[in-house]
Amino acid sequence: MTTAGMAAMPALLDRLGELADEDDRETLAALRDRLDSGRLRVLVAGEAKRGKSTLVNALLGREVLPAGVIPLTAVPATVVRARAGEEGVEVAFTTGKSERFPLAAVADFGTERGNPGNCRNVAAITVGVDAPILGRGVEIVDTPGTGSVHAHNTAAADAALPSMDAAIFVLTADPPVSASERDLLRRVAGLSVALFIVLNKADYLDELSLAEALEFTAAVVAEVTGRSERVYPLSARQALGIAGDPGFTAFAADFTGYLDAGRIAGLELSVTRHVRRLAQQLLDEVALAERAARMPGDAAAAQIAAFGARLEAVTARRLDAEDLATAQSRRLLEALNEAADDARPRQAAAITGKLTELLDTELAGVPPADIERQGRVHLTGLVAAAVEAWRQGQAAGLEHGLREIDGKLAAELEADLAAVRAAAADLLGIDLAVPAPGDRLPADLGFFYTMDERVDQSELLAGTVRRRLPGEYGRRVARDRLLAQVSDLVGSQLGRARGDLQYRLAEATRELVADVRRRYSDSTQRLAGALDRAAGIRASVGDQAERQLAELAARAGELRALLADLHDGGDA
Repeated sequence: MTTAGMAAMPALLDRLGELADEDDRETLAALRDRLDSGRLRVLVAGEAKRGKSTLVNALLGREVLPAGVIPLTAVPATVVRARAGEEGVEVAFTTGKSERFPLAAVADFGTERGNPGNCRNVAAITVGVDAPILGRGVEIVDTPGTGSVHAHNTAAADAALPSMDAAIFVLTADPPVSASERDLLRRVAGLSVALFIVLNKADYLDELSLAEALEFTAAVVAEVTGRSERVYPLSARQALGIAGDPGFTAFAADFTGYLDAGRIAGLELSVTRHVRRLAQQLLDEVALAERAARMPGDAAAAQIAAFGARLEAVTARRLDAEDLATAQSRRLLEALNEAADDARPRQAAAITGKLTELLDTELAGVPPADIERQGRVHLTGLVAAAVEAWRQGQAAGLEHGLREIDGKLAAELEADLAAVRAAAADLLGIDLAVPAPGDRLPADLGFFYTMDERVDQSELLAGTVRRRLPGEYGRRVARDRLLAQVSDLVGSQLGRARGDLQYRLAEATRELVADVRRRYSDSTQRLAGALDRAAGIRASVGDQAERQLAELAARAGELRALLADLHDGGDA
């Protein structure tokens, strides 16, 4: 909104608060607080074990939040500025009660170790810290990692997403971006007004591997977000050390620069988006409930019941869709296994032929030791090339298969929702969109082959004897030894390639099923709630029903007026 428009925002927040329920009012109160204080809410998001807590500690300049080698963060922790001597942890419980504890208590309430499964019923944790970064008008939210072994951590992280203004998305150089991270990044990018991409644990890779990881990550980020974003390779762990980390220094400089120059504009735009999104959601619900409640006569009741039945049918079909995704993925897995079994003898035969030709020409007259050494180099090169070509072909086939599954599921949901839209046309013109299928198979930057020959003491001795055998006999033994390795080496490397693809297929399937669940829930949940409210009004009698209808009509009018005022202000 314009400066003049933002001056009216407090009044708009008050107006919307009067039309919202208790949970929405809490959201609006938090927005009002951030707007009044000029405090940007920055969410640190990413999958489990990407180093999010360590990165927050690096920004704070000291170790405040627990970090470790197992998934630790269980409840989102909001880190805010505190004066020296006033540091501590404010814990809000689901009972409505709040208590203050020493700073060290964050581990007792916010980690999986101290609060497994959130057994302490913690609703929110606010950590007060005296740190320079927090004096720049920012609060930093450390979220649990998604995709963790603890499913409730993913749920807690998902619940925190809509509250953000800006985001720091944490990836790692090894392993590379996964399919589920792509989905999470897409959601975070759509909700944030500013996005910083961090490639943590850069110290785990050598210079060449890091350059490849950086290029790959930047390409994925651009594909997912639709815009070019700088990716910051760094080591949050080293940043906490005495020597520091140059990558973190570059990231911190740009992050603090944004806070100093762009924070207020970003906050105003974010608050406007939050308010507009909530107002539109409330208007959709109210308008549908009002129209359904006002439809007269038995025929109208039957029409509403039929519309409700369509919604229930769509919801019920979600389980069928999940089962279909799982079953189709299982078929892809079976085809992958069959392809690996078929490839082994074919590749072994082809490589044996090429190796034999080499032994009969270039290596025909060389000593046994050279046959083993040079032949092994050629053998490993032939195996790596053959298996990699197979792996890439299978990966492309799996990606195509997953896209077909996703497209089929999206088409079926779209057909269901088309029927819902047709039934809803007389009630409210609602357009329910379905996300387009994206890449499903996780990338494989970290895959490598292991060609080292396993050699025990007896083989060391036998090898020494073989290499000293005289003349043609020695060369024949060396040839036979080399050719005998082909089948086992092809089998072992095909096994590694198959295992890599199996893992990636399983991860992609898990995320596809989660996508199906979200799509169906997002498409029907609010509509069903609005119909339930309409049913309650229709069941009322006399003046009570009329009062409820009048309240809905008045509420709808106020929401339309509020949205008009928001749109008149324009975007920041």
